[in-house]
Amino acid sequence: KQLCRDPVVYNYYLTLLVKDSTSNDESELMSFLTTYGKDMLYDPDYALRMCKRYGRIQSCVHLYSLLKLYEDAVELAIKQGDIELAQIHAERPDDDKLCKRLWLKIAQHMIQSKEPASEVMELVRRSHRLGVEDILPFFPDFTRVDDFKDDICVALEDYEMQIQDLRGEMDEATRTAEAMQRDMSSLKNRFAILSTEETCQACSQPLWMRQFYVFPCQHSFHSDCLTHRVVGSCNRVQRRRIQELQAQLVEIAKQRRQLRLTPLMNKKSEKPGESDEQLEQQQRRAKQQLDSLVAGECVLCGEAMIKSIAEPFIDMDQAIGVGADDAWSI
Repeated sequence: KQLCRDPVVYNYYLTLLVKDSTSNDESELMSFLTTYGKDMLYDPDYALRMCKRYGRIQSCVHLYSLLKLYEDAVELAIKQGDIELAQIHAERPDDDKLCKRLWLKIAQHMIQSKEPASEVMELVRRSHRLGVEDILPFFPDFTRVDDFKDDICVALEDYEMQIQDLRGEMDEATRTAEAMQRDMSSLKNRFAILSTEETCQACSQPLWMRQFYVFPCQHSFHSDCLTHRVVGSCNRVQRRRIQELQAQLVEIAKQRRQLRLTPLMNKKSEKPGESDEQLEQQQRRAKQQLDSLVAGECVLCGEAMIKSIAEPFIDMDQAIGVGADDAWSI
């Protein structure tokens, strides 16, 4: 059996249902709207206009909700005094914030209509979204709180529990921060034991010949060898920054050497430069930045080595003029 899907047929039948139904009995019209509204076999905008024209309020509310106009649906139900219908459609949205706003609108209407406080609190409990703190601003200033005194006490107890939980989380975060600070302080005193025969992992020359780096993995490099390795694998921005820091360190060392060679009793120059202490601070900062770029991780077991897996074994530019077999010969 094939179902007719022509919207003209459904719109015509809907028109007949709207005209034949009454404001007190919209059951047949609501059944039609609910059954065929899932697949949108009729035009919901046309249906809404017809229901508005003939005053079919319950159907209008349903169509507003079908069009995801939930606020309009709740407002129309409230305007007609149908609080239960408004509550049904206040739960339709998927957005929790919108649901809470719709329930709050219903509670505000009940308070402004001077409904008993007990009924308002029953609405709050039924919503599972509102709290007594949400509706208190809508009550008059001199309202007696006897009807929702217990709810206020429960809300205060909940707040106390939340405050205790937050205090516990803050204490845990403080302990974690202190532990991290202790670990960072202990790193300053960390050391490695090297033998006198230790060699650089890059050039295989004795490590003690010049300044060197030692990583926690026990790989060790000369400072210039490590810098050369890092510069060859880093991006353009990092490479430029490393070169700038190296030039800055050379310039600072030159200025400090000139200051030391200047006799202490000489007459001050007309344009006095920076003191040795200031230059030392600049040198220390530049050295720390350079260390973080060059010695941030070991080039043999860090991220740089993982990225190098895509690099070929043979540099074709260097292998020009040499056969591939000769390049692999032992």
